Amino acid sequence: MARNKCFNREDALQKAMTAFWSQGYEATSIQDLVDCMGINRGSLYDTFGDKHSLFLAALDQYTETSVTRSSALQRDGNAKQILTEFLQAFMLRNIEDKDRRGCFITNTAIERSSHDEDCATRIRNYFSSVEKDLEQLIARGQAAGEIKTSRDSATLAAFFIGVMQGIRVVAKVNPTEEYLRPLVDVALASIDG
Repeated sequence: MARNKCFNREDALQKAMTAFWSQGYEATSIQDLVDCMGINRGSLYDTFGDKHSLFLAALDQYTETSVTRSSALQRDGNAKQILTEFLQAFMLRNIEDKDRRGCFITNTAIERSSHDEDCATRIRNYFSSVEKDLEQLIARGQAAGEIKTSRDSATLAAFFIGVMQGIRVVAKVNPTEEYLRPLVDVALASIDG
């Protein structure tokens, strides 16, 4: 007779994501996962497969939440103001990260992407999704005369992805507004001319 699972899959996945996010893939052992998730090894393997499959599920869960956050780029209004507010809020979230965990996606890109194609594909897809939202917002702002047209929207969108990733990495070692604000200001100056 099959046993019923005595845990909530989404809750366990959230706990695993937190462990991977805090420690990284390599430093997180199966025992760490069993302990933090509050389940036994058999349940972990039966529900999520191996460690790598669990990691990918955690990464998928994180990217879904992050893509939802980037949907703020799709709202109506002045495109330049929306981009400004988005980038400033992004900077502040990184400053307020007292544990300096950074971004799970960025951390994974650094740790895993060069040798884990499953991770690299997911991260490329995530960046592409956010970049598309940025490109559409910038193009809309250019058409309305709110954003200067000296650079095309695709180039500017790719540039902002790079700026955001830079902010995430730099904020892990220097999470102060005094240090990060100039990065935001210079990036925003790129849409003025």
